[in-house]
Amino acid sequence: MRIQFKQVAMTLVLSSSLLMSGLPALADGTDAAAVQTIAAPVYQISDSLQVTIEGVTSEKTANGVRLGSVIKVTNTSNQTLRIPDYELKVKTTDGIVYTLRPSSSNAHGVQPESEVELTYLKVINRQTEVALTDLSLIDVNYDVYPKQEKTLLSAPIDGLVWNGNRGEFKKAPASIKWGESFSIPTVASPLQYKTVDVTKSNSNEGVVYVVKLLVTNPNDQSETLPTIELDGKSKTNLYTGKLVEADPVVLDAGQSKYVHFAIRADMDTVLDSINVLTSESFTQADAAGNVKTTAFTIGKLNIEMPGAASASGSYTYGTPITFEKWNDVINQDLDVALVELHVADNKDQGSKVAFAKFTLTNKGVSDIPVPAFQTMLSSPSGYDYTGSRQNDVQKSIAPGTSTVVSYAFVLPVAETSDTFTMKVQNEINGQTGGETKPTFKSTIASYQVTAQEQEDRHEISLYPYKVNLKDYLLSQITVPGQTIALNYTYKLQLYLDLIRDPKVLVDNNFSKLKFELVDRSGTILGSKIFPFTGTDRLVNGKQTLTFSNLTTDQIQNNVIVNVYEVLNTPAGEVDRLLTELK
Repeated sequence: MRIQFKQVAMTLVLSSSLLMSGLPALADGTDAAAVQTIAAPVYQISDSLQVTIEGVTSEKTANGVRLGSVIKVTNTSNQTLRIPDYELKVKTTDGIVYTLRPSSSNAHGVQPESEVELTYLKVINRQTEVALTDLSLIDVNYDVYPKQEKTLLSAPIDGLVWNGNRGEFKKAPASIKWGESFSIPTVASPLQYKTVDVTKSNSNEGVVYVVKLLVTNPNDQSETLPTIELDGKSKTNLYTGKLVEADPVVLDAGQSKYVHFAIRADMDTVLDSINVLTSESFTQADAAGNVKTTAFTIGKLNIEMPGAASASGSYTYGTPITFEKWNDVINQDLDVALVELHVADNKDQGSKVAFAKFTLTNKGVSDIPVPAFQTMLSSPSGYDYTGSRQNDVQKSIAPGTSTVVSYAFVLPVAETSDTFTMKVQNEINGQTGGETKPTFKSTIASYQVTAQEQEDRHEISLYPYKVNLKDYLLSQITVPGQTIALNYTYKLQLYLDLIRDPKVLVDNNFSKLKFELVDRSGTILGSKIFPFTGTDRLVNGKQTLTFSNLTTDQIQNNVIVNVYEVLNTPAGEVDRLLTELK
């Protein structure tokens, strides 16, 4: 028997730039500082046939122990060669030899200069796990008596045996570090992968980890993403992950794309690592001729989860955000910038609220639709706060103009930090599950930002407006009603300076100002909302705001006017306290 060594499947590219949740998401490719290649043995079983062991699995099931293996047979000649019905045997540590059954779908021939995969499986009726040490491929001649057996290959497989119950190899190879580039061992695909981001979110069914991979095709022809699986591993359990993208992922020559895997786990699950597996199938006909297909997986790699995110560079308000190169959400002619982030203490509501405003500027020569990105604020202590986007936005942005999109975040009163990690995310529709398609989030930009200081009434920032409440006067009026009761009315005279950035368009979707009357005991007497556009809008100079139909039966003294910025979101109205007029 001759053994040749070829370089196959596993190429580790050590990236100089690690991309993970909490760091700026700026994936620029898979350029490597160093390349490490691991060679897998190729066994020459005849002059023109070579065999590579692609994987071995040993898994405890309800019916016993399932032993499986996949081998690849390569024809190096220029003619089609027949593949005999080889017997594949595995040997245990206690010397027992098991013969695995070939799949009925196994090929019986291999074309010139090509390869085929052969699958073998057997379920053993035993309750204890099986530790495998060796694999052998036997050519059996049944045409003579007694039958003659010829060993074509015999190889140790300690480092190849995948324990499906534990989600690990018997002898674990070195893990791939987060952010390192890799190819999948023994998979006939040139595609390279790199972990970029992991996003964790909660739902009524538990927690969902969405793992983002950057896939690059270094080949000179198009390639399709092979059938792989990413599973999550905690200290005690394994959780199956599924590819989010519903359509086949095809990469043209030299192209890179993002793909996402959703791993659903139990509530409060913390993943320690991620396994990369290939999906295999075994078919077998029963005595009645019915064909049954059994699916199983074989582990290929283990990837470490990212460590604690280090501090990102501080963001400068108003500067364009750099997004991941291959994201399909932000048009290349669209500049997106964060222009405001204010945190206010809404004592009456028992929470804090943060308002973030983004400007979207069209640098192109035609209209650009407003992208529906999502946001998340992460505190240094590890808490994530999801942003609620304003209800309605412009449909598109005209060339040379800008629009504003606002997001509101509800924070607990206990949140004392003024520095956060702002994550910009896109939504990905997953494969159809029942009547609806699940939606997952993936981070496309991430940066550190410090909340702006609370302003006084003379310099309120409501981008693109600057508001100066120069002066005010609150007066009370008593008017006889149609009955004996009296109607009490308050009039608030405002002296405003409004300055707007003329390059930014504002419509009736923009946030509004709410003026709320509160008595000395904290009772709300009444409120009124005024927009910046349309009828009853706020204007420069002197303006009188009237509050009628109040919930009071007498004139109150020392009434306070709370001024809020109001944003309508799918979760309801969100108010940010701007100032108090006393």
